[in-house]
Amino acid sequence: MDTLVKLIGFNIKKIRKSKNMTQDELSEKCGLQTSYLAGVERGDRNITLQSLERIILGLEIPCTEFFRFESLDFDHNYLQKKELIVLLNNLIENKSEEEVRMVLDIITNIFNTYSK
Repeated sequence: MDTLVKLIGFNIKKIRKSKNMTQDELSEKCGLQTSYLAGVERGDRNITLQSLERIILGLEIPCTEFFRFESLDFDHNYLQKKELIVLLNNLIENKSEEEVRMVLDIITNIFNTYSK
């Protein structure tokens, strides 16, 4: 659960900033307190589906665009091992079998090189 809370919070912040919106502007658009929104963005607050829907409407993006986590670009030190594995899975989930095999070969070669 922590993984999804963090990913959602990070995604809200990323999209909000890409639209040059402040937390105050977004919280006003979606009718939520700025302190609540800040907690959601940090991954400190568990968010309800109703609040998430309000935020997505405030960001003026389709839900399908919001849940595209494969393009997240942030400090991975923020995540724990299980969360990193979820991100890796999201990155390769919609790739072809050939692409997944290529990624596996690359990772195997890296591990073999650095384990010597």
